[in-house]
Amino acid sequence: MQYWTKNGSIPSTETDGTEGWQQAPAPPTDVPENHEVIWASGAWHVLTPKPTEPGTWRWYIGQGWVKRAEKVPSEAIPITIPETLTTDQIINLTTAQLI
Repeated sequence: MQYWTKNGSIPSTETDGTEGWQQAPAPPTDVPENHEVIWASGAWHVLTPKPTEPGTWRWYIGQGWVKRAEKVPSEAIPITIPETLTTDQIINLTTAQLI
């Protein structure tokens, strides 16, 4: 069976008749149980099962599942608004005040 892709789209056995379609490889058929097949960066990839360890996991091509570092909340910086501020005034905040 022939597969087609256009602009990086997931390969399909049919096109919409417009120009720009390119032949694509067929997805792998010998995928182990509990593994997932995805199309990314112009190729098929077989994902191993996502780790069950708690945390935020992301899958990266060539690296597999990578646990993302947990963001440690920093202490909140109090925002002081002048008493003379009215609703039609704008004040600039620093980046530290927004985080």
